[in-house]
Amino acid sequence: MDDVRAPAKRETIPLALWAIALLALSPFPVTAVIYGYGPAERMAPALSSLLEWSAVVLSFLGGVRWGLETREPEPRAMRQVFSAMCGVAGWVILMSRGRAPDTWILGGFIAAFLLQWLFDHQTPYTPSRYPILSTAVTTAACVSLALCLEKAMHA
Repeated sequence: MDDVRAPAKRETIPLALWAIALLALSPFPVTAVIYGYGPAERMAPALSSLLEWSAVVLSFLGGVRWGLETREPEPRAMRQVFSAMCGVAGWVILMSRGRAPDTWILGGFIAAFLLQWLFDHQTPYTPSRYPILSTAVTTAACVSLALCLEKAMHA
């Protein structure tokens, strides 16, 4: 049965929500800058922190999507599966560290963030502010991961 709903009204993003989002995103650029430009003894811990935070944020984004879907009268199973798989993907990529080169791990996280972003922008009936926040998270993650990928490729 087709769900006929009125388009969501355009919502503004409260300043407090932006502040929380920026605070939650700060580990991405901070660890990337330390890895890319910091002292040699801080590079490995910074990269580990960035990869661990990436897995956490992918799980968080999947949880948000899960929550958006479960509020529906008839949640769509494939959307819930994909939501859960974001956390699994983050864990698998993270656990591959040491078994695959860091360049592959970084590339894997970039791919995972971009896939979840594409999926998020195909999700109907979400609050209008969600795609904006999703884009901010994905941009912070991917730019930071790409900076580290570039450094790792030349290390």
